Amino acid sequence: MKRNSFKLFRCSCVECKVRRIALVLLLTLSFITGGCAQEYKLRGTPYNPVIPAPPIQGIKQDNTPFDLADLQGRVKVVFFGYTFCPDVCPLTLANMKGVYEMLKEEERAQTAFIFVTVDPERDTPERLAAYVGAFNPAFYGVYIPENELERVKKEYGVYAEKNTTVASQSAADYLVDHTAFVYVIDKQNNLREIFAHDAPKADIAADISYLARQ
Repeated sequence: MKRNSFKLFRCSCVECKVRRIALVLLLTLSFITGGCAQEYKLRGTPYNPVIPAPPIQGIKQDNTPFDLADLQGRVKVVFFGYTFCPDVCPLTLANMKGVYEMLKEEERAQTAFIFVTVDPERDTPERLAAYVGAFNPAFYGVYIPENELERVKKEYGVYAEKNTTVASQSAADYLVDHTAFVYVIDKQNNLREIFAHDAPKADIAADISYLARQ
């Protein structure tokens, strides 16, 4: 009787070991697959919920038509500024140049950097070509007529108004007070997030890389 009991106990022990091994393997597999399935967290301020990007249509720096919808299938990085800007705009474009250089070649091919002027009175397509091209010839410089620009500004939540209080005597010499956000639009033309103009290049590049893979 004792011998049979011993055999039963030994059999139960082996069974327990098998169960423990199976449990460890199951937990390990769950940990691995759970880690792989972790959702990527965007590093900017996300749109929640995601919304379709409002239309942007205008003239490129080479005097050909520009339409944001034509860039579907590419990640779009949009900034509103003007060429006479003394500080924020050149700093932002320099930052975007740095972001571009951090991307892999295939990611650059799937990304469009777009500078939209909020000063159509002075920023002709020719001036945009010289200004934007000095930072990166691959970037778009976009001119939008004043009446259409008002609609675009409103839909993107952009503030931009002339400030003549610090201008010189010349009526053509004025500054434009404006918001300075970088908008990131995914391949499906949805607004995904915004960054401050001086956000870390590595953060913007990481998000572009993620969206380029989607």
